[in-house]
Amino acid sequence: MPFDLLESQMMILKKDRTTLQTAFRLIKRHGYLSLYDGYSAQMLRQLTYTTVRFHLYDIGKQYVDEFNFLHKIFVATVSGMLAGIIGIPSEMINTRMQVDREMGPQHRRNYKHVFDGFRRVVREEGFRALYTGGLFACSRAALITIGQNAMYDQSKILFLRYLKVEENSKWLHTISSLAAGLICVPLVQPLEILKTMQMVSTSTFLSTRSEKTTYMMRFGLRGLFRGFTATVCRMVPSTIIMFVAYEQLRLQFGYYKETDLQKSNK
Repeated sequence: MPFDLLESQMMILKKDRTTLQTAFRLIKRHGYLSLYDGYSAQMLRQLTYTTVRFHLYDIGKQYVDEFNFLHKIFVATVSGMLAGIIGIPSEMINTRMQVDREMGPQHRRNYKHVFDGFRRVVREEGFRALYTGGLFACSRAALITIGQNAMYDQSKILFLRYLKVEENSKWLHTISSLAAGLICVPLVQPLEILKTMQMVSTSTFLSTRSEKTTYMMRFGLRGLFRGFTATVCRMVPSTIIMFVAYEQLRLQFGYYKETDLQKSNK
């Protein structure tokens, strides 16, 4: 959560600060708990968007060739887009709450929590405003599902083939998720920036497409990957934890096939 917040803020900050400088400045001015602004929206987003994304991908890959990477890319794209539609409102509120302290007083929303954010957006901007930045959010969701889920499965296949490790070993799960996390970050970063700017824009701040483009490139080509360090610090460890935990849950509490149940009953 803290790295996610720092990533969002660095995309909006006008001054060229490093991740550490941004973190120390935020803690000094607003306290350590300010690193968790938007926590309620983040939790709701993870409980909906992330779980749906994983479930749809796991269901979909059962109907394609598991050794064909293009098939997995297709399943990941569809799963990510559908899950992204569900997660857009909470993601928008989360993004706005994370950058609120760095916005000018006239641009701040001051949402108390995610449900207060929903209520105020609908009342002040209309229901359709909950899907602000939806195209970028869905495209990012598709890419992140490709980068995480599809690349994780593909990495497992390659490591099993060339490293000769055990199929259900924690070592295999760790290095496969590490590879997926490292590939995913540069894949999604430019879209992440566009999504963030779209979601926090107002009638007087980043209101036009040209203004968004100019603002994104304010530090040159680095603007396409603004907040890259914070994204790496967030996404790589979280990807490893997510997949290692997922695999252990699958191994300990996974579904049994009907034939396995029949054998155990005998």
